[in-house]
Amino acid sequence: MKKFLILLIFTIVYQASAHAQSLNHIMSEIGETMTDFYPVIVTTGPLDKKQEEKIGESIRKLNGLFSKAKPFIKARTGTYQVSYDFIIEYLAELEKEYKSQKIDYVRSKLYTLGAICTSCHTQDTKLRTLFKGAERKSFPSDFSFAEFNYLTRNYDEAEKYYSLYLKATGPKTELELVTPLQRLVTIYTQIKNRPSIGAKALEAYTTLPQHTPITHKSLEGWIAGLYDLEKKGVSKFSSLSFEQIKSYVKAFLGPLEKPLPEVFLPAEEEVSRVWLRGAIYHYLLKGPPEQEVPYLLYWLALCDRSIEYNYFFTLADLYLKECINNYSKHSYAPRCYAEYREYMLYSYSGSAGTFLPPEVEEELELLKAKLESSRK
Repeated sequence: MKKFLILLIFTIVYQASAHAQSLNHIMSEIGETMTDFYPVIVTTGPLDKKQEEKIGESIRKLNGLFSKAKPFIKARTGTYQVSYDFIIEYLAELEKEYKSQKIDYVRSKLYTLGAICTSCHTQDTKLRTLFKGAERKSFPSDFSFAEFNYLTRNYDEAEKYYSLYLKATGPKTELELVTPLQRLVTIYTQIKNRPSIGAKALEAYTTLPQHTPITHKSLEGWIAGLYDLEKKGVSKFSSLSFEQIKSYVKAFLGPLEKPLPEVFLPAEEEVSRVWLRGAIYHYLLKGPPEQEVPYLLYWLALCDRSIEYNYFFTLADLYLKECINNYSKHSYAPRCYAEYREYMLYSYSGSAGTFLPPEVEEELELLKAKLESSRK
């Protein structure tokens, strides 16, 4: 009997280890593929035939690798699944566009893929351990090299090259100044959870000559927000309970009686929502009780939408649909639907009125029907 128990324990441990190693191996291959083609995406000027072929080959390879990862991702939290499903659809579209020879379009969309990947990577505090990455000489600028390291979880290296880029002379647009600063806010709040250290790090950029009144005001706001987080004594992510997160939601998001289709925040309030997003991600990684998940998805959607640090996309809509589709019997599902519907109405509103595309109207009807059928 004792030998049987030892064998059983060994088998369970071996299978769990094999599961992790298999996923790690796939993700390592994805990282190597990104290392290989990312410098081509961020290079300046037109691509030659060989570079275009590399893009096509990389898309096919990524499609295959992400497909192989499906059974392992299914075992992760719902937010990982949302990011994964989005990437699968995204890559399928890119493969079609590449076959249609829309190379410039594909190239720009592949750059956006990096931001989508970071939406998964910044959900935990893991660092890059699976592959070496690329060298600086492979990239056209310090910023592009910093972005690559941010994408691949090498956050210290990313910060080093964001700093070199920000302190370099030469003109920069407001977006070119704001983007690396927002990345640093995310690193120090959502990943490292060290707000006061982050505030001191950001203070080094207050005297940049390229600042406009808008970018300088934003930076001062982020610094103030980081110091304010430190004063409030925010908890370690690992120690947070659901009730503690709920209290932070009330403090940082305010009353949520009605849908909030769009929120424009001062910079200091953005910081607290970046931190809250990190807190929710980390709590979800613990595998909370199923009845808590719709609350977390709803709060996460509000955080993601009001921050919008990615510019190219938001996962907020997908979190709301995850809440409706997978937890339709939950009391928070109607609230997720109301939030999603309001945002769609807002998105398609203009001076001429509100006109929802037929596919959006159809989707809203299907989601509504799902909610109604679950309550019969």
